[in-house]
Amino acid sequence: MGYTSPTKKACIIHFKNTGMSNDAIAEKLHIHRTTVSRIYRRHAKLENYYDVKPKPGRPRILTTNDVRFAVRTLANCKAHDVTDLQRQFFPGLHAETIRQRLATCGLKAYVRVKRPFLSKKHKERRFEWAKAHQDWTANDWKTVVFSDESKFNLFGSDGRRWCWRKPGEQFDERYVRKEVKHGGGNVMVWGCIMAEGLGRLCCIQGNMDAKLYVSILNDDVLGTLKDLGINKKDVYFQQDNDPKHTSQLAQDWFMRKKVDVLDWPASSPDMNIIEHVWEYLDRRVRTRSPLPRNQNDMWAALQEEWSQIKMDYIKKLFQSMPERVATLLKAKGGHTQY
Repeated sequence: MGYTSPTKKACIIHFKNTGMSNDAIAEKLHIHRTTVSRIYRRHAKLENYYDVKPKPGRPRILTTNDVRFAVRTLANCKAHDVTDLQRQFFPGLHAETIRQRLATCGLKAYVRVKRPFLSKKHKERRFEWAKAHQDWTANDWKTVVFSDESKFNLFGSDGRRWCWRKPGEQFDERYVRKEVKHGGGNVMVWGCIMAEGLGRLCCIQGNMDAKLYVSILNDDVLGTLKDLGINKKDVYFQQDNDPKHTSQLAQDWFMRKKVDVLDWPASSPDMNIIEHVWEYLDRRVRTRSPLPRNQNDMWAALQEEWSQIKMDYIKKLFQSMPERVATLLKAKGGHTQY
């Protein structure tokens, strides 16, 4: 705890002499009520507000100004982490010393959340998009067909994996994250969802180009609408700004088939609710016993788990869209928690 400044001490004495209570002074000066009584007892008669009783123990190596500088430097991203901060500005100190002082300020170390890079143009475009769709209701969003591609690794997911173990067991066979060269293979899929039901799931063989994408649009998008008994004139089709999606071949198909494409800002997976479906699908596949051992097993598992996704889950995602847009609007096009 730091020293009370001479100015604040003088204020305490003045307020006490005018008859204010300890609680009222504490609230006014944003200090604890016991601090008020202690300062008054110590300085009321002496009126020497600069009288400071030395604190026992060894003085701190990092001064208050040093800590403030460290906090600002990390907040402004002039240092990536404490190790970088120590290397650049405090070479004579140990990084752990800095960590301990930062902890007294309420700072903790967290893993950085992965998000797409957003340039100034990206943020402006996302903000304009949010303003254009801020009045859309959940019923309006139900007219949108959300689509995307996703990769499912055969040997573990791309995300972080956790384990519960005792200290010193990090190299135990049970707790090591096992990896193989080239990832052990994967299955690429394309899928779409609607408020009325799940769309078709398509396995992508080889590299996906504009020609293959148009084939998927023709077979699986129109096929999904036919399966669900929906007129293509009553829906908007959502896709991101991948080059194969915005290719001239794809644009000609949309014009020829008279399918309305929803305007979509770049670098905005947080607004695409099908991203949550991919995460859910991956978790479901990882809980299967036995796990898929080859690409054929993986594709079969994905199809089975896809067909078992409950519509209540899909409906909640569609209902979340107005809140997502509002959050994006509040963030002025920046990152959101979705």
